[in-house]
This record gives sequence, C-alpha cells and structure tokens, in this order.
Amino acid sequence: MHLFIAVLFSILSFASEPVTCVGVINSFPTDDKNLWVIGEHEIAQDKNTVFADGIAVEGNLAKVTYVEEDGVKVAKEIRVLPIQAATLSDGPYIIRKSKGIYVAISYVDGKVLREPLTLHEGMYEFTTRFPEVKKIRVNPNPPNIPSSTVELPIKLLAISDLEGHLDHLTAFLQKHGVIDEHYDWTWGTNHLLFNGDSVDRGSRVTELLWFIRKLQQQARRIGGDVHFIIGNHEAMILCDDLRYLHPKYEFIINELNIPYPTLFNMTSVLGHWMRAQNAIVQVGPYLFVHAGYSPRLLELNMSHSELNSAIRKTLRPPAWGDRENLKTSLAWHRQGPLWFRGYFNKHLETYGPKPTSEEIDAILETHNATAIFVGHTVVDHIGYLDGDKRLVCIDVKWSKDGKGEGLLIEGDSMSRLTMHSDTPLELTSNDTSAE
Repeated sequence: MHLFIAVLFSILSFASEPVTCVGVINSFPTDDKNLWVIGEHEIAQDKNTVFADGIAVEGNLAKVTYVEEDGVKVAKEIRVLPIQAATLSDGPYIIRKSKGIYVAISYVDGKVLREPLTLHEGMYEFTTRFPEVKKIRVNPNPPNIPSSTVELPIKLLAISDLEGHLDHLTAFLQKHGVIDEHYDWTWGTNHLLFNGDSVDRGSRVTELLWFIRKLQQQARRIGGDVHFIIGNHEAMILCDDLRYLHPKYEFIINELNIPYPTLFNMTSVLGHWMRAQNAIVQVGPYLFVHAGYSPRLLELNMSHSELNSAIRKTLRPPAWGDRENLKTSLAWHRQGPLWFRGYFNKHLETYGPKPTSEEIDAILETHNATAIFVGHTVVDHIGYLDGDKRLVCIDVKWSKDGKGEGLLIEGDSMSRLTMHSDTPLELTSNDTSAE
C-alpha cells in the first residue's frame, strides 16, 4: 500500500498536462540563468526541450509548450517567431453593438484600439490601416445569401486554399488583370471564385477576408461576381476549433481579451458575412465544392441550396458535434462536402470507398454538370485527377512565393494561370496515389 501511494505521488508530482501559450520574449537563457521569460511565464529548458528553427530576439513572439514539474514550468517545445510584438497589427474586427452602433476593434503597434464607425449616405464606414482595403463600408441590413447556381460568365477564375496569404494573392490577381495597382476590381462582368480554406495557417487572414468581401461588393456593382465558398477551415474558426490558427492570432486574442470565435460571431460583420456564403456553388455546368461531392451526399437527394442552408445552420460553436449522421452533420462528416477526400487513392482508408465512374456520372447528371472542382488536398499543379476530366483539383501551395495558380474557364476551355507565365497553360494530370 505504501509503495502504491509513493508511486501515485510520484506520478502526480512529476508533470502536469502540457500547456501552450504565445507571448513576448522578455529574456532567454544565459550562462548564469537557464530560464526563458515569455510573457508572464518563467520557463526552464532542459535537454529534452525541442527548438524549432529561428533566432530568439527580445521583444519578438514565441510559442511555447510546457509542463509543470514540481512547481517548475519546463519547456517541451519552443518556437521563436520573427514577429516583433511592439509593431504587430491586426484588424479591424467590426462588431455591431446595437442598432446603428458599430465598433471597430484593432490591434495597432502593440495597442488595442476601439473606434466607432461613421454613418455616410446610409452606410457605416471605417478607414483601415492596410492598403488592400482602404475603406470598409457596412450595410446595416443583413448580408444577402447568394444563389447556389449561377450562369457561366465569359471568364471564370477559381482559386483555392489561400490560407491567409494575401500578398501572394494580390500579386497574382494584378499580374492577370483582375485587380489594378490600387487593389480594386477591374475584371468587369467576369467571376472570381475562392474554393474554401481562405483562412487559418497564414498571418493575414483578417485582411484577406476584408479584401475578398470588398472585391465581391465591387464586382457585383457592375455585373460581375466573387464567390466565397466555405471550406473546412472556415467552419473550424467559426465554431471554435483553432488548432491551425497562426500564432500571431493566439497572441492578439489574448491581448484583446476576446475569444477568437467572438470576433466572428453573428454580431461580427465578417462573421455574419461568412455565414451568408455557400459551401457548394455551380457556375454553368461546373460544380465547385471545397473537398469533394460523395455518392453518399447525392443519396440525401438535396439541392445545392438545401445543402448550403443546412450547413449554414451548423456554423456556430461548438465544432464537430454528432459526426455519425451525414444529414445532420454536413459540415463535419467525412462524406460531407467540406471534408470528403474519396477521389484520392492515398486517402481511401479514411474517406473511402472511392466513387465508381458510374457514381461520378450520377452526381454530374443529377446536377446537369460536366465536371467537379475541389480543393482541400494539395497537388503540385492544377489538373485532372488521374487523368479524369470530370474531376479537377485546384489546391496548390499559396504559402510558397510564386507557386500560386488559378483555374481559368472560358466556355468549354480550361487552363491554368501561374505567376511565371503570361499565357495560360494546360492542365496537368495528378496521380492521386502520390504523397
């Protein structure tokens, strides 16, 4: 009995559950002191501490995972970041406080700002501090829910999985004449489509969302359109699954003292706008969905608009919920449009079985479509899956400078636009077994 108590005490006193935080590096170990001071935490390192690449600089941010061992915080992993806290900025997050009262919450050069919006000609306005969107205009009426099915324009450009990489996107759009040097829409009555996962991982998510919203407003005024499709990462941040949030935002929400999902709830202009968008959009005969359209989804016998409406109703915390029933868990089920990877041989163990050719035909015939376009699974270049011209993947690595690509559709013709070529290129064929 005494041995059991001693062992139990040893286990309980050895280490707590791991805790992860992001804070300012106030000091780091020296020859005299083996301690990091990160934010308000004094954290020791030992021989088992794992260090990610980077150079520790006082005043920069660090993300650390630690445990408490006998009252001492010991780092399990430290990731120093090339982000100076004193010059860090984010926002605005515009919140509707009450009827006619909007407040913009920003983090500017290390300080939290709360500023009212001004009313001008029936719209509430806010002047930003980033060049891609100089002024945000807010209609006091709820955002319109766009149609799930639209006619094919003369040109359609589709992009997927941007993950907060606004700088790469604007360079790409400027190169191909979609926006001008002032970041404004110049593509007339053509359409631009973002096929999900515009958020998470990157460090300019907030600005990217405002930029897409601005382009949507500008395009629609002159008969064009911008489609913003909900992907699994949009669903995750709207529902408080923050596993893929850039460390910058982990630090800022602590400074704001506001949970990240609150910045995107239904009182938030961005949150309300995102929830008004679709998860499935068909442009002419071309069906766009973030991850994939499964045979089981077809068995539900639901229209695009019915599926979109059902998904919108689930975009509130908590995430995941009941994942067993596809119809009631469309945003989270593996066979749902935000997660299904069954077109890829390498993912069949989790997302299979692979749809048969007849099942793909049935999906297309039901919706009077000729091809399905997906993101969610990274490929080297935009192209057909295993050479099947009915299935096209458009998810490429926008995180790497110069690697971004877009799918250009002109009638029956499809090509890919890149950062390196002034002329459209042919689509490739992607091996779905390749890692």
